[in-house]
Amino acid sequence: MSSAERHAAPKTEDAKPGFKPIGEEVFEVKTGRDLGKVALFVALLAVVLMVILYFSQQQNIAGLAGKVDEVQGVKQEVAAVKNHVATLKGEVVALKEDLPRKARKILISGMLNESANKMEYLITQVENEEQQAKLAEIRKMLKDVAAGL
Repeated sequence: MSSAERHAAPKTEDAKPGFKPIGEEVFEVKTGRDLGKVALFVALLAVVLMVILYFSQQQNIAGLAGKVDEVQGVKQEVAAVKNHVATLKGEVVALKEDLPRKARKILISGMLNESANKMEYLITQVENEEQQAKLAEIRKMLKDVAAGL
């Protein structure tokens, strides 16, 4: 072999199997049934995963909607309780202000009734009719004052 033949590009027929000379197409795209099956499998897997993710998100959203409804119900109950507590506070304040006055009225009324009963007893003990009439008048006035409270 001459030196020109040694440095000449090998022919496609002389090259080793699997190798191509530089002048020819470098990349070879394999198309066929094997890659088609893999692509179909990957596409189906992606669709299944998307469906699973969609339904799991739907369940999460439905669960969150239920929780939001529960929270709204609790907020309404808390507002009702706050209103009830405010009403009770107002009643307690009113009772606190009125209690000494009412207690004093009850105490005075009891004392007046007690005095009227003592006058009743005194009427039976006094022998003078003029004094009995005055005591009866005092008893009547005491009962009127007690009734007016």
